[in-house]
Amino acid sequence: METRREFLKKTSAISAMSLFSGWAMAKTPTDKLGKVLPMRQITRNGEKTTAFCMGGYHTGIPEEGEAERMIERAIELGVRFFDNARVYHRGRSEEYYGRFLTPKYREQVFIMTKSASRNAADVRKDLDLSLSAMKTDYLDLWQIHTFTTKEDVDNRLNEGVLDVFLEAKEKGKTRYIGFTSHQNPSTILYFLDILKQRGLEMDTCQMPLNVCDPNFESFQLHAMPALLDRGYGVLAMKTMAGGSMMGKRIDTTPAEIATEDIPDVVGKTGVTYAQLHQYVYALPISSLVSGCDTLQKLEENIAVLQNLKKLKSLRFPLWRAF
Repeated sequence: METRREFLKKTSAISAMSLFSGWAMAKTPTDKLGKVLPMRQITRNGEKTTAFCMGGYHTGIPEEGEAERMIERAIELGVRFFDNARVYHRGRSEEYYGRFLTPKYREQVFIMTKSASRNAADVRKDLDLSLSAMKTDYLDLWQIHTFTTKEDVDNRLNEGVLDVFLEAKEKGKTRYIGFTSHQNPSTILYFLDILKQRGLEMDTCQMPLNVCDPNFESFQLHAMPALLDRGYGVLAMKTMAGGSMMGKRIDTTPAEIATEDIPDVVGKTGVTYAQLHQYVYALPISSLVSGCDTLQKLEENIAVLQNLKKLKSLRFPLWRAF
């Protein structure tokens, strides 16, 4: 039987061969702000965004001067997709966008934010607060944030959360709608079944995707094929498992697991940080959402995407390889 070490070495090697060599080698797009990072389709109607998305949670960590420099540098390096959520730092992440992003760049960027609230009234309030904080009349993408279990899905639907999202899209307060799930792919499949029964579809799904994922309750193996079959844009997050690949605790680490028992996968296998991102870029995702709380981390993350043109191509879809 293949060991975990052998699996990681194999998958990190596979990740070094991009499924999208033609896409990676294409002529660099530009807009009025300058060069743009490689673009991928995010919605069924053909809308595209940059394959790297700047994560909003980490943008809210530094002081505002550093946050402004990071946003400006992201624009300079060609990022046009920016993530956020109402709950990030009690709204500070969205406020940073309202100060440093939308006043100068609203027409050139694709802005996503999310609501984690669990009833219609609070979700409507979140939407109004998000629009106000980010100083914009509309969102490009608004997502139901963090479906945890099937019961959570049922409870939020019974409380009218989905209805508010559908209403917001109909009224033009958001161009597209989606949802996120962090813990188990079965929750995604359950929600997709409910949407199908109601004759509905959303536009995107954001979920964890990383080199370890195929080994346990895999989003890549179970949720991704169903989403692609239905035309969803897949947004990848937790490419480094939120830091747990480096032996750190994250928000979903079970309390019964001691910190010292969390393995340092990266340190023990020799897989590089760049390879962790390369692996995910080699999947049929629309964008990789990456949190960076310093300029150096931002530049290093973006450099991985910029250098994908050096990779070779696979002859088969990677998500069918396991």
